[in-house]
Amino acid sequence: MHARKRRKEEGFTLVELIVVVAILGFLLSIAIPRYLTARTTAAQSATKANLHQLASAMELYMTEHPGVGDTYPPESSDEEDDVIDWLSAYIPKAPVPPGGNPNDANTRYRYAQLDGGGSYAIWDPNPYGGKVFAAGPGGAIGEAEVGSDGVDAAIKEAVSNATGITNPDLSNFVPLKW
Repeated sequence: MHARKRRKEEGFTLVELIVVVAILGFLLSIAIPRYLTARTTAAQSATKANLHQLASAMELYMTEHPGVGDTYPPESSDEEDDVIDWLSAYIPKAPVPPGGNPNDANTRYRYAQLDGGGSYAIWDPNPYGGKVFAAGPGGAIGEAEVGSDGVDAAIKEAVSNATGITNPDLSNFVPLKW
């Protein structure tokens, strides 16, 4: 009798590989959407924290410098008393929005004096998860959904929610960079 010598079986069968790939695909289909949602939520939280920090610096300046009265600083001026001077006294480096570019003024936080200096708004021009955010006096945070009217209309609504000013004029603003 002639005995056939069997080869040692090594490796995985095709069925085993397909099962592993299917399991990995299933797990990734659960993980990827959660990851994307977590990134959006983190960006929203970061921008709210940054806006609150900027608003707190404004309020701190008002508290420590009673000579300025109840008037918030202008967007910019030839004098040394504009918003950049106020904020840079308390925050050594301007925060950059999570969706912003440090070298692009169009994506940085923005400031506008409102109501003849009686109020102000700081906002992030970048939407996160279909929402935009703004801060007003006292660190109040306003948010709004970006709808069919676009981002600019949503920013006005967020500023209105943060400041209580109906239809705020945001045409004169300054990007916050120092």
